[in-house]
Amino acid sequence: MRHPAISLIAITLMVLTLAACGGTPRIDPIEAVSAPAVELPDDRPGVSSLWRTRIGGVDQANDRLELATDGSRIFAASASGEIAALNLETGRNEWTFTVDGVISGAVGVGEGLVVVGTRDGRLIAVSAQTGDLQWDAVVGSEILAPPQIEQGAVATRTGDGAVFVLDAQSGERQWLYRRSVPALSVRGHSAPVFVRNGVVAGFENGRISALDLTEGSPAWEATVSAPEGRTDLDRMVDIDADPVVSGSALYAGSYQGRLVGMRLSNGEIVWARPISVLGGISVDQDKVYVTDDEGQLWGLDRSNGATVWRLDALAGLELSAPVRHGEFLLFGGSDGNVYWVDTDSGRILARRSIGSARITARPVVNNNIAYVLDLDGRLQALEIEN
Repeated sequence: MRHPAISLIAITLMVLTLAACGGTPRIDPIEAVSAPAVELPDDRPGVSSLWRTRIGGVDQANDRLELATDGSRIFAASASGEIAALNLETGRNEWTFTVDGVISGAVGVGEGLVVVGTRDGRLIAVSAQTGDLQWDAVVGSEILAPPQIEQGAVATRTGDGAVFVLDAQSGERQWLYRRSVPALSVRGHSAPVFVRNGVVAGFENGRISALDLTEGSPAWEATVSAPEGRTDLDRMVDIDADPVVSGSALYAGSYQGRLVGMRLSNGEIVWARPISVLGGISVDQDKVYVTDDEGQLWGLDRSNGATVWRLDALAGLELSAPVRHGEFLLFGGSDGNVYWVDTDSGRILARRSIGSARITARPVVNNNIAYVLDLDGRLQALEIEN
């Protein structure tokens, strides 16, 4: 099992240990690793690049600088502080805004706003139409996931275990809900998910909470995974993949823990599978798709969690959260490639290289065009034959 980057205390201890032992230099975590040998079918669908551009990359590999769209523009951000709005059809830059600070969680779009989070614990909101600054709010701790915007509110998770909800128009804090963070945890956190009159958030202790949107009080709380093992490393059960809501169902998973299907109304767990979730989760009408910490992609029956298929050909890579792209399932890998998979069989049908950096951000699909961003800031718009 591969372990992702972990908290600052643990990293400091490991650095000191390596220094004392004369450890060898590590590979840049942003660089792509070698692609595995994958046999593609002779009748594979054609993939074409409609346009490509370059923005700045990430500051650290576990920052979540992801794409977002409002249906007419694609929004991207770089660690150096640049927020850019690009035309969906041409990739032409429509406006740019520069933040004073390192962007580490981006991009959230909604309510006419584009919102990013920074390393020093600030939320910055600009107009989606013009890029003009709307407000700048302090939440006090590092933000490593894209803020979410809906129902007149902005919700964000911070590195100290807190969920903040702010008024979308003014940036004024409405409430904050906090959970304690274990001594050792994965560096990163999931983004909150809006539901009707509420917010669902996962935490580093393996628990998930449904919070009232007005006051922040818990409507219910549930355990996705309980810590087990003798060491702090064994007991890491962070919920770092964003929970997914579909109808009356909620799907969530933890690192070194379980993937669960739950009732959104009360948090009751309907089914559970011992899958260590790291990349992400998505659902369609029939299946739940999840990427695990071993580089495997699972297709599961969404009603009971039974395995429909499992893709092992990319084991050893780190895979992004998957997303539907037309008839296919699309995701990125730490080898710098994006892959298209048959949703019925889990068979790889097509592959496309983006560059020499890892792809960790979930691709964005709009009008059957996929937009893919790697850690070095390469952005491509891709079309595939259906």
